[in-house]
Amino acid sequence: MKITDRLVPRDRYHVADIDPVKSGVVEQPSQQDDTFTRAVSEARQRGSNRPAWTERLEALARPEAIDPASYANLRSIDLLQHVADNVLPSLDADDDIMALAKEVIGEEIDWRQAWEGRMREASALPLDNITDQESVP
Repeated sequence: MKITDRLVPRDRYHVADIDPVKSGVVEQPSQQDDTFTRAVSEARQRGSNRPAWTERLEALARPEAIDPASYANLRSIDLLQHVADNVLPSLDADDDIMALAKEVIGEEIDWRQAWEGRMREASALPLDNITDQESVP
């Protein structure tokens, strides 16, 4: 069956009662849209000033350096001794590796104890000996 003889009106695809949009006219956003857009831009600005969630969580996991005694030499010696006595034996490693780790930690403890001894000797010296030596030409 052929439909070549059928007449099709020219305005068949034209919807009645609707005017075509003029090319130069743009609708203004409503007040609600403007408020939403402003809120989104403010939230983005606030977010750019704050660190990412991962950074904030990592910061919470790190201890604060409130007590300066935490960084004292005696504290580090205690921590190293704890690692040598309690942590190393609980690790699953070869005997050679464990012996080497204990040796390295032992050497570090010895160095820190020697340093602590030197610091005590230096602080035990009377200050008048130091000023007398400086004034001698």
